[in-house]
Amino acid sequence: MHKFLIPLIILLVNCKLFSQCNGLILDYNGDPIVNVEVFIADLNLTIENNDQGEFTLDNDIPINGLIHFYKHGYASKMIKYNGENKLLIKLDKLHVTIDEIGVSDTYNKLGDKKYVNIEKKSISPSLIENNTLLENITELNGVDMISSGKGIQKIVVRGLSGLRVVTYLNGMQINNQQWANDHGIGFSEIGLDEVELIKGSSALKYGSEAIGGLIYFKDQPFIKKNKPTGFLSTKFNANNHSNNSQFGTRLNIGEIFINLYAQNLIAGDYQMPDKTYLFNSRFKQNALKLSMSYKHKNLHTVLRYHLHNELTGIPGHVCVGDPKLQSLSELSYSKDFINFEENYNKKIPYQDIENQLYILESNYFLGSIHFNLLAGHYRNNLIEYGEKWTSPDFDMNLNNTLIHPNVKFSLEKYNFEFGSQINYLENINNVQNRLIPDANSLNIGPYAIFNYDNNNFGYNLGYRYDYKNLVSLDNTVTSDKKVFNTDYSNNFHSSSMSSGMFYKLNDHISRVSYSEAYRAPHFSELFSNGVHHGTNRYEIGDENLSIEKSKQIDIKYQWSNYHFGVIVNPFLQNINNFISVVPTDSIYTEEDVNGNIITSYTVYNYIQYDNVTISGIEMNLHYHPHILHNLHFEQSLSLLKTQNNDDENGLSMTPANGINTKSSYEFDHSLMSIKKISLSHMYKFKQSSFSEFEEMTNSYSIINLGFGGQLNNKFNYFFMITNLFNKKYTPHTSRLRGVGENGVPNPGRSFGLNLNYEF
Repeated sequence: MHKFLIPLIILLVNCKLFSQCNGLILDYNGDPIVNVEVFIADLNLTIENNDQGEFTLDNDIPINGLIHFYKHGYASKMIKYNGENKLLIKLDKLHVTIDEIGVSDTYNKLGDKKYVNIEKKSISPSLIENNTLLENITELNGVDMISSGKGIQKIVVRGLSGLRVVTYLNGMQINNQQWANDHGIGFSEIGLDEVELIKGSSALKYGSEAIGGLIYFKDQPFIKKNKPTGFLSTKFNANNHSNNSQFGTRLNIGEIFINLYAQNLIAGDYQMPDKTYLFNSRFKQNALKLSMSYKHKNLHTVLRYHLHNELTGIPGHVCVGDPKLQSLSELSYSKDFINFEENYNKKIPYQDIENQLYILESNYFLGSIHFNLLAGHYRNNLIEYGEKWTSPDFDMNLNNTLIHPNVKFSLEKYNFEFGSQINYLENINNVQNRLIPDANSLNIGPYAIFNYDNNNFGYNLGYRYDYKNLVSLDNTVTSDKKVFNTDYSNNFHSSSMSSGMFYKLNDHISRVSYSEAYRAPHFSELFSNGVHHGTNRYEIGDENLSIEKSKQIDIKYQWSNYHFGVIVNPFLQNINNFISVVPTDSIYTEEDVNGNIITSYTVYNYIQYDNVTISGIEMNLHYHPHILHNLHFEQSLSLLKTQNNDDENGLSMTPANGINTKSSYEFDHSLMSIKKISLSHMYKFKQSSFSEFEEMTNSYSIINLGFGGQLNNKFNYFFMITNLFNKKYTPHTSRLRGVGENGVPNPGRSFGLNLNYEF
């Protein structure tokens, strides 16, 4: 019936490699579409077509390289460039677009979405709705977050987090959030364009340790224009009196492309539904990003530098006794005592974090062969102050050096990829008192991936071998007389595999994937021995921990037509030797010179469960009414069960099942400068499946309302009310859930205003 609505028409004309290509972009009425972003994935470069719909590709496009065509309101398209010198591209008006099955466009790095469960979300500055970076990501089904207010947040994927969810930024692994649940992601949203997420253990290319999933962030691409382009934005939030100011610009000087971004964010303590403020939930961030790109013939090089400073308070801190016996009134204060200047100042306990990232990436194109080499260094300096200002409780550097060579060979139906990751990680303590010793690890992981794609059918096979050497170096006696083991040295060997298959029949797409992955224990799990103020406990590692082993099957079915779309995604994962940290009956105390107890902490031990099972189903529904194409309705259902098969209890910090509903309407013409109205509803069921050390969490319902538009062609705004009815609730994944009788509530009603000027 819609045979004329072929998603893409390509006119093929013979041309020589690296010749100029001219293109034209039309709708299905034959009218030109203007301001379409033409993204060349291998070059990480965006160009725009002119007011006649025309564009020119004169940047030596690699054979079989990906070209992505995108414009808001239209269905995006992606093609493989095969050397043609004329392109006719036809884009359809966007009505229902669900999880596009195709090649991942994050630099063409993660792989093919046909075989692996890759989901993406745009987080570019133009989308200025009032959410934090990770709150935007949690809109993906099956994704939640562990949080301590707004300042400390980390992603949970299908019940797994921390060391089992690996984070990458522009091809470089980011490690600082791996230490514990009180450590954030380590960078801001400034300059970011998209995030892509692999759920489960199929991220073979980026290491076997991503048992829970892999999160891949990418910056905005470089852009070719006659003059600089950029934005100025500021975001206000009344709940915590925050101001997030950002600046970004992109320009090119000949064949040199430059992206520059800067951010300053300051936030006070957040307000709870009872109108009191949670003490020390304040935070500050400063960020700077500089990226440069140069292409000469078939050699393309990118240089990146990122600087991120963060000062984060640790709320809900209890020094003496059981946190559950702590009164919420002792952790909060009334608005009558607010001093706005004082509300931003640092208070103990707090974290002082500086992250620096250096990346050099080179690409060489030789016909259908693509050589890639990435070398990066990531430095994380973490200083944590506990009960006193004079000296930090610990001060350590985490240095990560990565070398990642890779080669890809593409034919019409076949793709081969070979590479290896060489990753050197070291922990260095800068003070005598320490939680973990000086230690280092070397990981070498060669891999091979094969794809076959015959348009309507294809399969994928991948294999990876990992060698990890981990050594403890510390023989220092700490201030509390601890001596770390200097004799620990262990080699871990593991192999991982992934496989996937897809089948497409008209509007129906089915996919099944199976993967096996392994994760060696981390420094903190092996060697921890001390007070960790951020988690409010004394942690003890176990040097006898062994490798975790994961097996996963993931099935996905999707169907869509012009107005309706549905996704059904069941999954099952089994993990042997699952590492967990659990409380004991022991109490660690510290006394003053008079023998009085000044601090006390519950002792937590790292242990291993023999076997755990994670199962669930994720469903998505998208609907555009026939007579109201501008109205979009979407709903997602996430059902998740985690089970420790040793005692049949659930795992700690498992997100509750939930239903998310969102409706939005976009006006063809501004109505009193309003272009979009959105209404969302999140319902979380009672969490009755939890670990033996947790308690049940009640159900809750949250409603958000927002609207935005354009005051002129360059000035955008968005106003949002979150938690519209000021609901008092504490998620099961809140780190503050165990403080006080009923936990510390999340923020109450909040008014946010975001302003964005583009030039």
